[in-house]
Parts: sequence; structure tokens; C-alpha cells
Amino acid sequence: MVAFDLQSQLVVSAPEWNGGDPVRVDRVHAPLPGVLAVCFQDVRCRTRAQLVVVPIGMELDLVSGGCFGGGR
Repeated sequence: MVAFDLQSQLVVSAPEWNGGDPVRVDRVHAPLPGVLAVCFQDVRCRTRAQLVVVPIGMELDLVSGGCFGGGR
């Protein structure tokens, strides 16, 4: 997937983020054309949330679609 497709609660990984370990996306905002501001935290919440600015075409690996609703 690419950064343009990011949504809150997705679990993704990127070599530049958290040493390549999975992170949960908290917020995504487009402050300027062509870039996204992404706030993320490692999935185990052992580090502080980080805010990075990335190009919309940055490639990421989708680990999990997150949890959006209740179970059965």
C-alpha cells in the first residue's frame, strides 16, 4: 500500500518507522499537496507516538486492517 491509503487504526510497517516493527496509525492529515502528516505509535505502546511527514507515494506494508467494529 502507499501512504495515500492510510487511515487511523491500520497496523503497518515501514523500514524507517520503529525499526521496521509494526506501528498503529493514530492520525493522518494532508497539510500540503503531495505530503501527509502521519502520527503513529508502536503496536505495544512502549514508545511515544511520533509525527512524521511523508510523500503520498511512500510504500508501506499492511500488517492488519485494525479493529473497526464489534465482533459477532
